[in-house]
Amino acid sequence: MQQLLTTLPELGLEVARLRRDKGMTQKELGKLAGMGQSTLARFETGQVAEFGSRKLLRLLEVLGHGVLVASVRTEFTLDDALAQRQQETAQPVGARQKR
Repeated sequence: MQQLLTTLPELGLEVARLRRDKGMTQKELGKLAGMGQSTLARFETGQVAEFGSRKLLRLLEVLGHGVLVASVRTEFTLDDALAQRQQETAQPVGARQKR
């Protein structure tokens, strides 16, 4: 089953689900992936601000899964922001709208 996961907490919850589906404890998965149980617990419960890509890829490898990159259109993209900035800088200073 493929899911669109867009946040770190969502990734952590999915890793927890995959781990439980394999009948593994956090300690067992952590040992196989080369990380501590407490690190894995914080990741699974969304208590980390950052989580390294190598760690994530290793966890998924041990669980028999990987990463699939999909195109996602949000309402306001970086390209939109850059285009807006270019438009604003092209206008005379007095003509710019305040936000």
